[in-house]
Formats: sequence, C-alpha cells, structure tokens
Amino acid sequence: MSENVIDITNVAMLLKVETTEGVDAAPTAADAFPFETDGYSYNSPFASEASNEATGTKVAGAPLIVGQPAEISIRVRLKGANATYTSTVKPPHHALLTIAGWRGLFTAAVAAAALTAGTTNSATLGASFSSTARAYLGMPLIMSGLAAGAHPLVIEYTAGRLATLTDEFATPLTIGSSAEIAANWTYAGTSPQDAAARLTDEPTGTLYIYEDGNLLKFVACRASLDSLSADTAKPGFATFKLMGIFAGETSAAIPSGIALPAHSAPTLVQGLTGVSPAFSVNRKPLMISNFSLADAAELSSMEDPNTNFGFGSGLIGGRVPMLSCDPAKTHVAVRSTLADMQNKAQFCGAVRFLGAAGNRIAITLPLMQTAKSDPALRGKKRAEQNDYRLMTNGRDAQGRTTEKILCFY
Repeated sequence: MSENVIDITNVAMLLKVETTEGVDAAPTAADAFPFETDGYSYNSPFASEASNEATGTKVAGAPLIVGQPAEISIRVRLKGANATYTSTVKPPHHALLTIAGWRGLFTAAVAAAALTAGTTNSATLGASFSSTARAYLGMPLIMSGLAAGAHPLVIEYTAGRLATLTDEFATPLTIGSSAEIAANWTYAGTSPQDAAARLTDEPTGTLYIYEDGNLLKFVACRASLDSLSADTAKPGFATFKLMGIFAGETSAAIPSGIALPAHSAPTLVQGLTGVSPAFSVNRKPLMISNFSLADAAELSSMEDPNTNFGFGSGLIGGRVPMLSCDPAKTHVAVRSTLADMQNKAQFCGAVRFLGAAGNRIAITLPLMQTAKSDPALRGKKRAEQNDYRLMTNGRDAQGRTTEKILCFY
C-alpha cells in the first residue's frame, strides 16, 4: 500500500484572487506559483475539546468536535519574472502579495534622459518623466553617464520632477548624468478608506494545494507577510501566513501545463558592477550578515455560524512594520546608533537584490527610526542587533501607504 502514501515533494499550489469574497475562483495551472516544499503547512478544519459530561463512570465522554479557521503558512524564495514586465507579465508571487494587502502597480519604462539638475542625494528628471507628485516612489533610477551603474531608489518625488534618493553620491549629480526607469511592478501597503476601497486593497483569494493526488481547497483567504528576510550573498525568502475557510479535500491529479519560473533568484550582494550598496540605512552602507522585515499585521477570522466551520474569511488588521538587522559596530565618528536613538533621528533605508534585468528586487524604506539597539557579537567582532520602526509619510500617487515599497524591475 506504499503507493498510497502522500509524497509532499510532489506538490503544487495555485492561488487566484476572488471576484466575490468566499466564492471559489477556480484557479488553473496559470495561477501556480513557486514555493519551498519544506516551507509550508496547514491545519485541520476541526479541533476537539474535552467533555466534562457525566458518563456514570470515571471514563470521559465523547469529545466536542468544533470548527476552527483555516491557517496556512507558505515560505517562498523571492525572484522576478526574468522577463520584461508588462501589465500582464507580473512577478511570480503577485497574487500572494495582493491578498496580503500589498497592492501592485505596473509602471512602463521611461527612456534615459539627462538630468536637468542634481545634488548629492537628489535628481531633477527630464521632461519625459511624469509631473505627478509621488508617481515614482520606491522605483530605482538606472543611472548612466557620470553616475553609471548606480540604482538609487526614489523616496520622494514632486510635481517639479525632483526625485529624492536613497543614495549619497560623493559629488553632486549634474546634467552629465542620465536616468531611466525600467518597466517594473511595485507593491506597497494599503489602508482602505472605505468599504469599496477594501475590495481592491484587501481582496480575498482561493488557494488550491495539490499533494500527490489529493487536492485541498481554501477560500476567502487573506494573508500577512510574517517575514521577508535574507542572509548576505543569498536570496531573499518571504513567509506568508494565510487565514481563510477550508473548502474540502478531494482526489485530484496535479494539473498539467504548470510552468514555474526555473531561473535562480537574485541575491543580496552589490556585485562586481554595482555602485549602489546592497543594504543601507541613513544613506550609509551597513555590514550585515542578515536582515528581516516583518509586517507584524493582525490577521484574524471572526466567528460566523453561517459558514461550514463557524468562522468567516481572513481579516487584515493594523500593522507595526519593523526592520531588524545585525550591522558591524563602527566608531562613533562613522555611525552612532545610540545618538540616533537619543535624538529620535528619522532617515531612509534601502535593500537591493542583484540580478539580471527582469530579475532584480529592491525594497525602499522612505522613513524609519531606530527602536532598539543591543550589543551583539559576530565571531570576535562587535556588532549591533538593531530594530527600526518603519513609518508612513503619507500615501503615494496611487493611494498606497509608503512605509515600505517592494519593486521588481
């Protein structure tokens, strides 16, 4: 009977955003996404409670069988599409980010054009760029000319085309430098302002998990990004926690036609040709061994007797986003984290994963503040274990919050 044992290496997941909350969106092979086979789990739709009912003996009575929300955890390796992005060519984990309240935006490429002015950390872009304030938040400028090879990230953008950047250049940018924007998808957090906005900001999804001949279905799923982390010189990983409603288990073969991206993921490293640092805080590169970014979003499911197991769809609550890292300790003349804490200093941060065009990832942190700094060791070297609170400084041109912006380009 060994042929009937489930092999979890023979597994596939399909996720599709629902048109109507709780109604099976019927995902197909085209909705498959890559994930770590040793990095997912799900619970039973049932739980039991002990019975105190008298039986006339010392033997307990039948247990109480009750329903519970469906909870699924999925760990994925972050990678791009490895192709030129369009409105339909999206990053592999677009649907997961969407049901986690990270609304995606496609931005078409803008060809290279000479700057009209610049400073050591800002650039005034040419007339071919948008004159809409905050149109390019979180997007990298690909520089050529005097700053060739740099990919500074935009933390502020005005109607006058002035882009404030995450990088600090040794000499001011001038008209000798040119900037372009590659076709990209950005994802940023949302805070629905009314019920209608929630439909687009925090939609639900249908998840199918195919396990070696079994199919488990979950509907009305929303998610939180529990962590986005990476070790230096290695790819990034994201763990999503989903909550929804179990919709049944049946026998079903893994769909044919699944075509998952087979290319390698980009890594947290500046590389041989890079100019912009892979990891920086307050426009200074930090020597870290790893970092972790957490949404710390509340995720719950309200009791509802009008569902199969007594609980409704997943609901996203407030969040307390935090960046944690372990930079090497430096002399205070270079960087003083304690002084930053004492002065309640606020600044920007940037994370970049190096890859080929179409397989690059950047994280822009426009406004952050040190929340904790503890002494630590890395081998025989002094280090810090720092936590930075990520804060929003308003909404971007699309109404998304700006505490963190994830860009695939």
